[in-house]
Amino acid sequence: MNTSFYKEIINKLELLIKKEYAALFLKGLLLTSIIILAVFTFFSLIELAANFKSLVRSILFFIFIITAIGSVSYLILIPLLKYFNVFKKWDYFYSANKVGKYFPEIKDDLLNAMQLVSTDKSKSLYSTNLLDAAFKNVYERAKPIRFESIVDFTKVKKFSVYFLSLIILSALLFITVPGLQAASNRLINFNKEFIPPAKFYFEVFPGNTDITKGESVDFVIRVKGEIPKKIFLLTREESQTNFEEHELQKDSVGNYKFSIQQLRSSLNYFASAEDIKSEEFKISVIDRPVIRSMDVKVISPGYSGIPIIEQKDNGNISALIGSTVDISLLSNKELKSAYIEFEDSTKTNLTVHNNLVKGSFKIRKDNSYVILLNDLNENQNLQPVRYYIKANYDGNPTIELLYPKQDINLANDSRVAIEVRVNDDYGFSKLNLNYRLTSSRYEPVQEKFATLEIAIDKKIKEQIVDHIWNLTQINPAVNDVYSFYLEIFDNDNISGPKSAKTQIINVRVPSLDEILANADETQDNVQDEMKETLKEAEELKKELEKIDKDLKQDKQEISWEEKEKIEQALDKFEKLQEKMEAASDQLKQMQNELQQNQLLSEETLEKYMELQKLMDEMTSDEMKKAMQKMQDALEKMNRNQTQDAMNQMKMDEEKFKKSIERTMNLLKRIQVEQKMDEMIKRTENLEQKQNELNEQTKQSDLNNQKQNDELTKKQDEISKELDRLQEKMDELKDKMSELKDMPNEEMEKLQEEFEKQKNEELSDQAKQDLKQNQKQKAQKNQQQLSKNMQQMKSSMQQMQEQMQQENQMQTFTDMMRILDNILSLSKQQEELKNKLQNVDPNSSQFEENLQKQNEIKKNLNKLLEQMSELSQKTFAISPEMGKALGNANQKMNQSMQSMQNRNGSMATLSQSDAMMHLNEAANMMKSSLESMMQGGSGSGGMMSLMQQLQKMSGQQMDLNNMTQMLKQMQQGQLSPEQQGQMQRLAQQQQMIQKSLEQLNKEAKQSGESKKIPADLENIVNQMREVVTDMNTEKLSDDLIQKQEKILSKLLDAQKSINERDFEKERKSESGNNFTRNSPAELNLSNQKGKEKLKDELNRAVQEGYNKDYEELIRKYYDALQKEKINN
Repeated sequence: MNTSFYKEIINKLELLIKKEYAALFLKGLLLTSIIILAVFTFFSLIELAANFKSLVRSILFFIFIITAIGSVSYLILIPLLKYFNVFKKWDYFYSANKVGKYFPEIKDDLLNAMQLVSTDKSKSLYSTNLLDAAFKNVYERAKPIRFESIVDFTKVKKFSVYFLSLIILSALLFITVPGLQAASNRLINFNKEFIPPAKFYFEVFPGNTDITKGESVDFVIRVKGEIPKKIFLLTREESQTNFEEHELQKDSVGNYKFSIQQLRSSLNYFASAEDIKSEEFKISVIDRPVIRSMDVKVISPGYSGIPIIEQKDNGNISALIGSTVDISLLSNKELKSAYIEFEDSTKTNLTVHNNLVKGSFKIRKDNSYVILLNDLNENQNLQPVRYYIKANYDGNPTIELLYPKQDINLANDSRVAIEVRVNDDYGFSKLNLNYRLTSSRYEPVQEKFATLEIAIDKKIKEQIVDHIWNLTQINPAVNDVYSFYLEIFDNDNISGPKSAKTQIINVRVPSLDEILANADETQDNVQDEMKETLKEAEELKKELEKIDKDLKQDKQEISWEEKEKIEQALDKFEKLQEKMEAASDQLKQMQNELQQNQLLSEETLEKYMELQKLMDEMTSDEMKKAMQKMQDALEKMNRNQTQDAMNQMKMDEEKFKKSIERTMNLLKRIQVEQKMDEMIKRTENLEQKQNELNEQTKQSDLNNQKQNDELTKKQDEISKELDRLQEKMDELKDKMSELKDMPNEEMEKLQEEFEKQKNEELSDQAKQDLKQNQKQKAQKNQQQLSKNMQQMKSSMQQMQEQMQQENQMQTFTDMMRILDNILSLSKQQEELKNKLQNVDPNSSQFEENLQKQNEIKKNLNKLLEQMSELSQKTFAISPEMGKALGNANQKMNQSMQSMQNRNGSMATLSQSDAMMHLNEAANMMKSSLESMMQGGSGSGGMMSLMQQLQKMSGQQMDLNNMTQMLKQMQQGQLSPEQQGQMQRLAQQQQMIQKSLEQLNKEAKQSGESKKIPADLENIVNQMREVVTDMNTEKLSDDLIQKQEKILSKLLDAQKSINERDFEKERKSESGNNFTRNSPAELNLSNQKGKEKLKDELNRAVQEGYNKDYEELIRKYYDALQKEKINN
């Protein structure tokens, strides 16, 4: 027989048997646990209820033990022994029968096969082969079946639930049922006798504890169980023999409290009520160390400048990070050690000497700390006070660039004025200006910023720093762009200096063409804006006339519709004024740029300033007051007041419109003069460039290809500039042709002369000569070109002088004629007044006098038209003149009205006023002519002051540049040669100082010093200080900045003189609006100019002026002659 089949079947049956006994073991284990736990809990409940004697408890305990042993033996040990087949061999037939019953496909076949195989072979009725075949058949059917799967663990799971439920129930009983735990304890300790539990017991606080001598003690007694009627606390100090009894009272929460203040010695105590006592406790009084006094000293970092802070008995600290804290304290007893424990668990040991403790620590962050003391017996101070540290951070510095706030163009003096505001908590260490070349046609750009330190007062926490950055030594070229920013560092040497930066500003070097092109564009924009504004003003005029017509209704109040129309008209008028303000700002910015780059002559600059004043008057305070008056009338809805305000507004609008017309005409004339300045500047620039190139050609080696290419390139640039010069001359000719009394013929001759010179051909030929290495020919052409430019410059200057001279003479002649007419009208008015005084009211002479008054008025109107026409060409007509004549016109109207009413006295009064205003206008005209004479004689005045200041500014600029060059060459101490140079520079500075002192003295003597906005005396003092520094060989950045500030103030004084010289009080008038300015000086540098002036003056005398004004003309001529002789 095949035994492997049989063994495999036996193995499968053994797995089944083992699993059955394992299930029986687990079930026994759970059932045993349930029995033991249930019996123990039951017996504990019986003990709790009956409180048995030791004998009964012994019986119950042993019953519990027997039950536990029996359960363990029967339910756990026997299944476990059977599992390991200890008692007898397993019954395989029983298991096979069980498998057959559970699996129908096997039935009894497995049992029968196993019985047949186990039968003695000698007694078997079957052959061996038959038996093998039968067993194999059964094996094949039983092979896939897992016999152990018939074992059911359902009862095990059920008993597990019962066991867990019993555990939870028992735990709840032992936790919730009072005394059950004690009952179980008595049951376990069955051989002991237990006193029956009391009706209540005490919970006593604080129990056994230690306190520091002098501390107070709070006792709290809680009663568990039945509450007795009275409860006592019994205490006994070490010095007492008997306990002292204290009856306690119950508080609102059911606790009994008692306190002993400042306990000095150890104490025994317990609680008692109805012969039931608590355990006896002891409070041990320990003489612990205590801080008696404490001194704290806070020493801030030296850079902060914060004084030392001292505190008494206060350990809370608020201080700057990096501060040192010194602590000194006294204890109540001698100490062994002491230390500071911080919130972050770090510790700092303190030095101990008897009862004196000292130590220190640094503040790094927000923190808190306690001071711990240990006496000689290792007793430590209890509940030490916690002190808090507030670490104040040194904030970052701040910096704000006040000027420039945006990218700028570099002015002709190669200086950039910088103004910056810096702020920090405690001061600064340095202020740096960082710059680099970011764009250039001639040099590679710089990757890194160069640094220039700016001197500042490092102790002032908030300050505005002014610095003048001189780029002269950098030598920037046209179209170069330098980027810069400023960086401020604070003086924090604890965390390291912190810094703040400004935004990056670009400084660009503009070309001459660019500056002039921008000026042309600005002027064109302003003119277009004026044309548009004038057109809108015409439309507004029509609207105002319609509104005025509507207001003349016979109603007390104006309607809401009328009010809305007026408000809209006011809004339009205000917007027109705003447009003119914007145009004025554009012109002012353009003028400043041209002035900074020295592209305006004094005469043209003067006229631009006058034009600026004229534009400012278009938005004068008087006009704003009139508009406000209209607003007030509208608020009151009063028709009469609104109509009066409307009449004033109509006059203001008319004056505004005429001012625009005059400004446009004057701007055209100024543009012509500016273009002439531009032509002179261009020819001068070309002459200078050509001279420099000629010198470079002379020094160069044309065989060197690099030098040849460079010279050729520069000559080509000159050719392009010559072409642009031709274009600008054509533009000047076109602008001159738009105006009358312009030297158009001279301009045509100048162009013809320029064409004959064939400058472009000369430049191109010089370029070809350079390429062909023909040095002499190239130099010859270059020299001729330079000579031509010099000639053109001279011709343009002569033409400019001639134009200015003719314009001034024409202005002078026209003003003399107007003055004579004013005096004639005044005389006629006086005669009419005298005649009217003696006329009877009923006389027919009233009509005759009325006609004569009307004729005088018509002549005055013609005179006003003449003045208006003249004001379109010159600034010499002042608004005060127009106002005086307008007032005279108004008084003549009143006189005519009085004569129509045959009121002779009122008529003569109005005529007297008209005559007064005519004389007032004549006096102003005379003063204006005398002012022109004074300007022509060259006797001084503000323009003379400005010229002298301009000369000094140039000298100071050259001196500054030389001083800075010497500073750059300095290496440590000045060498003897450098010391000599320093002394020469000091002498030059002293010369400039003396010149300024003399100028200031002369200005004071002539009364002109009040007109100088700058304090020349202060500048002189600064120069003295610089001279002293230079004499002591103190060559430093501070000295250079002082020189730069002196230059800045000289330039400001020069610039401001232009503005202050033209600041005159201007008031609104009922007539036309005029502006005055002294015309430019007459040029008498040649005989032709002198003779022309003489002819004009003689012609003016022949016009028939009265003797006073003939004498005025002669004085003017004599003064001009004297100026010529002096020169």
